[in-house]
Amino acid sequence: MGVQEDIERAQREKGQEATSAANKRIIDAIKKRNADLVSRQAEAKRSLPQVEAIYEGYITYLSTGKKGNKTLSEYEIKQFKAAAETTKKRLDEVRKILAQKPEVIKLPSPIKSEEKATTGGPTGPVTPDKTPDKTPDKTPDKTPDKTPDKTPDKTPDKTPDKTPDKTPDKTPDKTPVVDREAEALNKAAAADFAIPETLFKNIPSLQALLKKYINTPGMTSDAFLKELRNDLWYKQNSKEIKERYVQYYNYRDLQAAGRAQGTTDYEMQIDKIEASLKKRAISLGSAAASDPAALRKAAENLYITNRSEDESFITDFLAASIRPVAGIIGGKGTEGYSGKALENYQTLLRTARDNGLKISDIIPGGSNEQQLLQNIASGKIDIDRITQDTRKLAAQGQPQYVRDLLSQGFDLKQVFAPYRNTMASILEIDDPESIDLNDPVLRSAISDKGDMNIYDFKKILRRDGRWQYTEQARQDVSSATLDILRDFGFQG
Repeated sequence: MGVQEDIERAQREKGQEATSAANKRIIDAIKKRNADLVSRQAEAKRSLPQVEAIYEGYITYLSTGKKGNKTLSEYEIKQFKAAAETTKKRLDEVRKILAQKPEVIKLPSPIKSEEKATTGGPTGPVTPDKTPDKTPDKTPDKTPDKTPDKTPDKTPDKTPDKTPDKTPDKTPDKTPVVDREAEALNKAAAADFAIPETLFKNIPSLQALLKKYINTPGMTSDAFLKELRNDLWYKQNSKEIKERYVQYYNYRDLQAAGRAQGTTDYEMQIDKIEASLKKRAISLGSAAASDPAALRKAAENLYITNRSEDESFITDFLAASIRPVAGIIGGKGTEGYSGKALENYQTLLRTARDNGLKISDIIPGGSNEQQLLQNIASGKIDIDRITQDTRKLAAQGQPQYVRDLLSQGFDLKQVFAPYRNTMASILEIDDPESIDLNDPVLRSAISDKGDMNIYDFKKILRRDGRWQYTEQARQDVSSATLDILRDFGFQG
């Protein structure tokens, strides 16, 4: 075989390889676009009923001018009209995706053998019938002239014309922006991410990432997924929370379309959490119990963040709303605490009073009565510790005998109870507890020398200025006067 023949064969093989490579690129591109179409059509099929329902809801509002029994304002009509137009565009896109057909392209026939390669270029416009007629008529001297003219002319002319024409014409038509969007959404919805389109529509950071991928042709899907993994919202929220966000946004779409009827899992879960919150709020004495809007918002947050079973978190939330609440009793307005907060308040008040103090005296520094009750409810402050601290405060300046009793868990009320009762009896006071524990006469019953006996304490009481106003004092004076009159003979 001569050098010229070697050249001709190499040219034919090169043309065949280039054509095969071009055909493979076309086939791969078609397969990828068809696979993307299948994924987009599956997603479109799932979302079509919901989009149609939302659109029909908007049309109903606009046609009747009402949402339920409420007549829409001009502003609301404009808002619904804009929403309907946006939804219609989305509906058209979904239907357009469902109407698309898989792409089919008939590729040019590849060169089958070395003998047929001489009859034409990669696209094969020359028939083999001509070859036998031409070859015998031509002398061997002519063959080298003809063959080089044919092969080089055909191969370069045809191969470049076909391959570029096919690839540029098809790729731009079949790879619009929506393809990149569908590709990204399909990747994100895969099992290892489980991020549906709903979240990309409503979470700002995810929405921005999707837009970036669509508008950056050079950005690969792997780069998109890498940025998704690093997204702060994606990393901060567990799989359960992401699923609850989907439920929430789906409910909101139904609500906007007037089709939320309380039958979705989201609505039923919120109702259950809200009822539990109200019951707990009443028990704690939280003002949140009388604020339905606040309870509803709290229930939604607890559901979304998957904390509806977190008792500590719920208690802290409700305790922050503990405060005096207004009420009406017997036609008159009242204000005070309720529930457990009222019970704690009464305990503090009694502890202070039983030790000769005011409630303001026993509140830890930097807080007020309301904050103290909130901290007790949330467990930040132990009410038993406040009681013990109150006794320590009451012990200041007291005789050692009294300090010892207070340290053992007694209150001043208990320590001075015998003398208080005696004092009430001698001074004819109906309620012994109305006698101030800081009364000087009462305090004199116990000193550093010890506790006074009751007989001596009674003598001290009769010398007190208050005793002269008692009935016993008047009787004693009357008896003394009578004795004097008798001594002088004025009485028998």
